[in-house]
This record gives sequence, C-alpha cells and structure tokens, in this order.
Amino acid sequence: MKQKQKNIKVLFVSARLPFPALEGHQIRAYGLIKELAAFTELHLLSILRPGETIDIHNELGMQCESMTGVQLSEGFVGNIKAGLRSIVSSLPLVVCKYVSPGLKKAFAIQLKKINPDIVHLDLLTLFELYHLIPDGIKVVLNEHNVESDLILQKIETLSSPLEKLIYKREYRLLRKFEENACSTVNTVLACSDQDQESIRKLGAQDVWTIPNGVDTLELVPVETQFEINDLIFLGGMGWYPNRLGIEWFIKEVLPKLVKDNSSIHLHLIGNPEPLVPIPEQLVKYVTKHGFVDDFRPYVAASSIMIVPLHVGSGTRLKVVEGASLGKCIVSTQKGAQGVMLEHGKEIIFADTAEDFSQAILNLQKSRDEIIRIGGNARIVAEETYDWRAIGKKLKNIYGTPAYK
Repeated sequence: MKQKQKNIKVLFVSARLPFPALEGHQIRAYGLIKELAAFTELHLLSILRPGETIDIHNELGMQCESMTGVQLSEGFVGNIKAGLRSIVSSLPLVVCKYVSPGLKKAFAIQLKKINPDIVHLDLLTLFELYHLIPDGIKVVLNEHNVESDLILQKIETLSSPLEKLIYKREYRLLRKFEENACSTVNTVLACSDQDQESIRKLGAQDVWTIPNGVDTLELVPVETQFEINDLIFLGGMGWYPNRLGIEWFIKEVLPKLVKDNSSIHLHLIGNPEPLVPIPEQLVKYVTKHGFVDDFRPYVAASSIMIVPLHVGSGTRLKVVEGASLGKCIVSTQKGAQGVMLEHGKEIIFADTAEDFSQAILNLQKSRDEIIRIGGNARIVAEETYDWRAIGKKLKNIYGTPAYK
C-alpha cells in the first residue's frame, strides 16, 4: 500500500469489494476510490461476498492506506436473521442484510483507529452506520440509484399478490430510510441530474451529480470490421432491470428482427443467472457468453449495442462504456436515462417493440450511419464521462477538511 502524505483522511465504506471491478456497483466505487486516492489518505472498509478476500498488493491495495473486510452472511440462515432484524427494528430488509453487527463493530474500530475527516458511505443501506459517527466528521453518501424509486418500479412489474405485499412493505420502509439519510448527511452524490432532483425532494441540501465514469484511455474504439448483423448487450441477469429488459427484447423485439433479417444474432455478455428463457425457435439467434475477461473485442465485433431497459435510475454504466468504445447504441429512454446523449446524433431512442426493431433494421442498412453515431458518442464520453474530468468535481467536494 502507498504511504500518502495527505491532509484529508477518508474512511470509504463499501457494500462490496470494489476490485476486481466486474459489475456496475464495483466499477463506480473503484473509479471513485482511484480519484479520491490522488488527493486524500483513503482507508477502505468493505463487506466481502463469499470468495472475496483483501489483497493489499493488487491495484485496489495500491490506492488505499489500509483495507479491512467483513464477511457478508448469506444463504438461508443469513436471510432469516436479516428478516427477523427487519421485523423487530422496522428497518428495510436490504439494510438488515448488509449492515450486520460484525460490520458495525468493525466500523467503530476503524473510526477510532483512523479518526477520519470524512466518512464516505458507498450505498444507501450503509447509512445505518451513521449513529456511530462522532460529531465533526463530514459524511458523504453515494446514491448509486434512488433506491426507493427502484423498488417502486419493481412493484409495477410484479404479478404475485404476495410478492407485491412484501415489496410494498419494503418500499415504505426504504422510502422513510432514504429520506432520513439524504436529509441527515452533509453531502449526497447522485449519478445523474434526474437523480439529483429526486434526491433534493427527499430532503438533501447539498447534492452533486457525479456520473458513472469510464477510463477513455482504456476503453477506446477499435478499428475493426464489425459484423453488421451482430447485436450486443452488456449486463448481468442478476440485476432485475437487466433481466426484465432482455426478457422483453427476446419476447417482443427479436421475433420482429428475425422476420426481416434471418442473419441477426444477439450476444449477451455478463452473469447469465438467473437464466432468461429463450423460446426454442429463437435459440439459434442468441449466444450467452457469461462473464468474459475482456468485453471490448465482443463490442468491437458487433454493429449495435442494445439497452432495452424499462426500469432503473442513475447513469447506465453500460451506455457510458459503449459511448467510450464508439459504439452505436439503440436504447429505451429509461435505458439511457441520465446520460447526456442526443437522439439521432449520439444514440437512437426507441421505447416500443416496433420502434426498437425498426431502429435496428434501419441502422443495419448503413455502416456509415452506425459509425457516425458511435463516433459522436465517443466525443461525449471523452468530454463528460472520463474519470479525470469527474475527479476535478470530486476535489471540490472532498478537497477541504470536515465541517467543524
């Protein structure tokens, strides 16, 4: 680990080990850590999933002055304990799942040991630690999404009365919890201007838009002869907005595409579980690659990236990554919400199955149009979403000691 002579000490608390950064939550957290470590003395306290371990010698370790991990209790027993704590405490289930007695103990120890100027809580659920923080320490909450709004959107997709009942309870508790968190901490980070406005309505006084970023020097367009019939989707099925989006695309859009272009092929990159069912007559048009070591060659070889999401908030990292790679993107409005790309210039928006399929078919008639839109998107990524540009905003937020 690097020894840093910095005036500001930050205790960064993460709900998941940020490295290796494979999923959106981890990528955002790791990007923030890299930028913050450039001008602060950063200490990491992270929840660890099964198989995750602290390694002070990897890229994450090189950014941090110290790292501490607390194992997450998963499985049937862990879920039962979380459920009971939720009933007894009237806290959201997701809070009780992540904020365990072990995490609270480790957090208290780190507070005393480090005496930070700033505590960064990198997920809404971690606000449950707030009461342990001494007066005089600035607290920054990173809202990856407007979490209660996500639950509300999910309720609208459910058909089971029992599931709706459970999620309505979770929504009520989480909304109250989120309002309390946003109105209590010193500063909230939002992923988009839309989220910023929603968070202000929750009571936050100091809110900054810090979008999901990319390293545009690493994610660069590749000059390759893409296959005009190949489509690509980036995102794991473990996140329900991704799963719902792909289910909709396969059920409603893909049959329309196949009808007009029997050479069409969809490549799915990311965690394939829970498995999305594919009708037998469409199986040959879809390839599930799962996790891949490097998604860039797959993106380069495809003509169009699809983002068929109808649920979500924040900034879609897959959209920003696609823009950085100079890829032509066809997305629903919700799918690219929060990303400053203009329809017809840097992206194509389509919300109905008919419009989505027609947009793809029209683009496949012109390689030049695909290249033009992707090139324009790359310019936006460089100017707005590169981590170096975002880092300048972070210094304005964290660059002074805590409020005394």
